[in-house]
Amino acid sequence: MKSRVLFFDYSRKGNILAGLEALFDRLGLAEVARGSVAVKLHMGELGNTAYLRPIFAAKIISLVKKAGGRPFATDTTVNYPGGRGTVAGYLATAASNGFVADSIGAPIVIADDENSAISLPVPNPIRGCQLREVRLASRIYPADNMLVLSHVKGHALSGFGGALKNLAMGCVTKETKRAQHMVNCPAHDDSRCDLCGDCVKICPTAALTISQGRLNRDRDKCNACSDCRFTCPNDAWFWPEGVKEKLQVEMAHAAAVIHAQFKGRVGYINVIQDVTPYCDCAAASGSYLVADVGILAAYDPVAMDKASLDLIDRAPLITTETRPPDLLGRLHGVSSLIQLEVAAKLGMGSLDYEIATV
Repeated sequence: MKSRVLFFDYSRKGNILAGLEALFDRLGLAEVARGSVAVKLHMGELGNTAYLRPIFAAKIISLVKKAGGRPFATDTTVNYPGGRGTVAGYLATAASNGFVADSIGAPIVIADDENSAISLPVPNPIRGCQLREVRLASRIYPADNMLVLSHVKGHALSGFGGALKNLAMGCVTKETKRAQHMVNCPAHDDSRCDLCGDCVKICPTAALTISQGRLNRDRDKCNACSDCRFTCPNDAWFWPEGVKEKLQVEMAHAAAVIHAQFKGRVGYINVIQDVTPYCDCAAASGSYLVADVGILAAYDPVAMDKASLDLIDRAPLITTETRPPDLLGRLHGVSSLIQLEVAAKLGMGSLDYEIATV
């Protein structure tokens, strides 16, 4: 049976916020907008300008309140240098990007706390998944319901980021983020290294040192943030073949665990506009790739993410010479469908869908 995905099409030139409300009403999202409601979103890295505008969060929050819910906007801290590595830093970055309680109409809760995270087992892992538990952020776990508001864009490792990635990376603690990313830990080519020390300086965990004429890495300290790779002027750090695929397998399992935890209590919205090559975690995420597409809503995140990729493949190109199918995945040398295929096999949703335009 095909999953139902609702679509507000920007090409029809309707009022976007009215379209978002129509999606909310037609899908019946008021059913998961009661009690305490976690509105899961990404508020943008410091210096990023392509993140989803606060007005989208404000509209969803107003609709939750109308349905009788008590919403809070939420996300978690990250393992790499930037503006979101601590709760205080993330709140300051969110404010800089326009996300404050007065602008969106609800409290902003940075949800992770390693000391009180909720450990959830990963049942029956497949495709070589190494995760055995997912540590769900302690301030998301108690929510009665959740609405996942995602900006669809490219990603250097997973091909793209949508609803699945918003769950897998955005709802968990730093420990679980690290556990997922360790499968794509960069490797080092000594022959290309001139010991300039740039990666040592940027490493957020002091895992890299230079001694006796060589670069050393303490894997126990490494959190696989890949900043060494992005920083190296000589391309001495690289992602080994197959690690992008492995990361997607880990992500799918983490997302499936969280989706199951909120089964029947979670709805999903994908906004397909300002589609950049890189994610909202990047301070410079690149030029827009395709014309703005629209907004999708569904209870099945697998179907909705697949529909998002298909719509991007059909959208007019702006700045890229890469061609579909799987435009975003091909841009980064990986099939971005792996995360969806694994999530479907885990029972999270279906790759088959039907779109209904509102």
